[in-house]
Amino acid sequence: MKFSAQVPDVRALLSGTEVQVAKSVTAGMRDVTEGLKQDLRDDVVAAGLGKRLSNTWRGLTFPKTGDSTEASAYLYSNAAKLIDAFDRGVTITTKTGKYLAIPTPDAGVRQISKRRTKGSTNNGLTPAAWERETGVKLRFVPSKSGGVLVADAFYRRQAARYQGRKSFRAIQEAGPTSGRKFVVIFVLVRQAKLRKRLDVEATAKQWAERVPSAIAAKWTL
Repeated sequence: MKFSAQVPDVRALLSGTEVQVAKSVTAGMRDVTEGLKQDLRDDVVAAGLGKRLSNTWRGLTFPKTGDSTEASAYLYSNAAKLIDAFDRGVTITTKTGKYLAIPTPDAGVRQISKRRTKGSTNNGLTPAAWERETGVKLRFVPSKSGGVLVADAFYRRQAARYQGRKSFRAIQEAGPTSGRKFVVIFVLVRQAKLRKRLDVEATAKQWAERVPSAIAAKWTL
């Protein structure tokens, strides 16, 4: 995602030395960078995607030091693929043509420590990782839409205060083998549709239109 702002001829707007002009342009662009970053973060939270994803937005103003009449702003996200998915609305499928495994709240956590994912770039919770971490075997139960992976009902659900952590101890418990029920740990689907929740371009354009006034405001300080 790349955006540009049409900056007017600041020398025509501001009369003064080039040093004064450069300071106004740079200070104005810093305000634009910070304002756009905050609005993009607020948009993510308002869309119900959480503070953690919102904080992946970062902003830089160039030059990083000193002043320039050609100062510019650069905004990016450390989770660009995820932001893009919610910005466009996409359908997620597996490369293997099998199932997507979506953890339920009874899984206890949604992610595990990257240190324990054995070099994988994705630290999302998988059935294999859940079994390894808990010591509990999952059972596949087919359904019309895909299926579910269930664990024995004697699996002890994590307390709410622990459900945000990225690792957990083995939770297997002994119990009678007759009359057992099961807890759904993963829902298996062929594909998942992410609806469009963000409009990054619209937010960026709003701030691009504010560039001239942001520069002019710094001139009056």
